[in-house]
Amino acid sequence: MTRPAIIIGVSLILLFILSSCAGGAQAVNSAPEMSDESLRRTSRERGGGESENDSRMITYTVNMQISVNNVDETRKILTEQIENFDGFITRESDNQITSRIPVEYMDEFLNITRTLGKVESESKTGVDITDQYRDNVIRLENLRNIRSRYLEILKIAETVSDILTIEKELERVNTEIEIMEGRIQYAQMSVAYSNITVRFNEKVKPGPVGWIFYGLYVGLKWLFVLN
Repeated sequence: MTRPAIIIGVSLILLFILSSCAGGAQAVNSAPEMSDESLRRTSRERGGGESENDSRMITYTVNMQISVNNVDETRKILTEQIENFDGFITRESDNQITSRIPVEYMDEFLNITRTLGKVESESKTGVDITDQYRDNVIRLENLRNIRSRYLEILKIAETVSDILTIEKELERVNTEIEIMEGRIQYAQMSVAYSNITVRFNEKVKPGPVGWIFYGLYVGLKWLFVLN
């Protein structure tokens, strides 16, 4: 193949890359946050037969804050439960643990966590990443096809200049492939494992004056009950 033909081939591939990137950018939509009711509805639909929602990719994030009697004991129990549910810790401090729990065990893990103390606050959100994930899969396939074409052209390149140009493009395409593979793998992990953060603080114990007021409160409450 002549040098002009190689240049034309490389130029066509570059045009294909640009058009693919432009199409991918238009296809990416912001992932909508789902309300608790939407999460429950999606969960119910998944439980009964095949439906469109069965193929949706939802990432779950839970934040919970509880008051406990013993912080150290609570941390120990949470660590054991995370291991029991085949999860893993991603961040830990004196009074907080963030972990990844398999989504099929999420509700059971949360139920156990609620029994460790008084729940002060709790939130659960879900994000639909289906469109973004599918777009990344398509872009990855396109990049692999482009790499194959470059490799074919590299076999018939004759000059050092052509070889260096093609190898430079191959290096760039391989980098983009690695990045896209990383995004896809992270998305798959995020769907398979819910992200749960539990903050636990020790319950505030009243001092001597506090106990006096508490005793008065109980006494008054008892008198009103009698009346």
